[in-house]
Amino acid sequence: MQIASRQIVWNEGGRGTVVEVEMTPATGLYLRFLVRALNQDGFAVSWGDGSKVEVPYRTGDIYVEHTFDAYGRYRVRFDHVKGIGFRPLDGMAQYSYDAAPISIVDYSGLLMEVPSGAFKRAVNLERFIAPVARWIGQRPFAYCAKLKEVKLGEVEIHYDGSFQYCTELERFETVSTGCCWSYVWEGCTKLRELRLGAVSQFATRDFASTPNLMDIWISDKTVDQIRQVAPSGNIVAGYGAKFPWNANAGCRFHGTDGIVLGNGTVIQE
Repeated sequence: MQIASRQIVWNEGGRGTVVEVEMTPATGLYLRFLVRALNQDGFAVSWGDGSKVEVPYRTGDIYVEHTFDAYGRYRVRFDHVKGIGFRPLDGMAQYSYDAAPISIVDYSGLLMEVPSGAFKRAVNLERFIAPVARWIGQRPFAYCAKLKEVKLGEVEIHYDGSFQYCTELERFETVSTGCCWSYVWEGCTKLRELRLGAVSQFATRDFASTPNLMDIWISDKTVDQIRQVAPSGNIVAGYGAKFPWNANAGCRFHGTDGIVLGNGTVIQE
């Protein structure tokens, strides 16, 4: 099968990006996805009910839609895409089918982008696994009340409220965190630890209302750089934000040379 100028073989197994959805009377039978194509190639969508669509490349955001014949659980697979969601911007309208996704797993190693507001209020989404994702927009997962597990790649920027009020979030894994704008994990009340890799910036209220968050690992900063008192290389104070960015006083920030509590006490050198 030829799409654009590249020969691609679609695989029915653990390939592509798989979005498990459950269509119910509450969600309806209609789905509409925003898709961002990889390079200038086409892509394919298998809807999980025996129907498929091949989409040639075109500029800008591409939308694909489907109506199922019956309620039930389906595995929707996207082949050869770099970004998916329901919308490209936070603040756009919510839909009944926002409640449809249960799980999103990228097997392809191609999914790099999650647009702003992409899965905001996807209230039944339980996990998002995208090991190379590096661009996370504004509030793409905010208020995902059942989201428990997230895995990302070398993230460049977390825009405002990426995981705001994901009250069931327990496991968060990333290669690096890069630059964080405000409210990224605010209200993640079950979150106990964050392994963030390299961090360049935190901003206002990134750890606000996280009473169970007790350990934050930062792989490229000393204790003084975390506390923002070193001569150079400090975590940047986004919007003037200061350590500990509303984390609780007992939260342990693990640096390269020790640990500092959220109250500023250095407990190990």
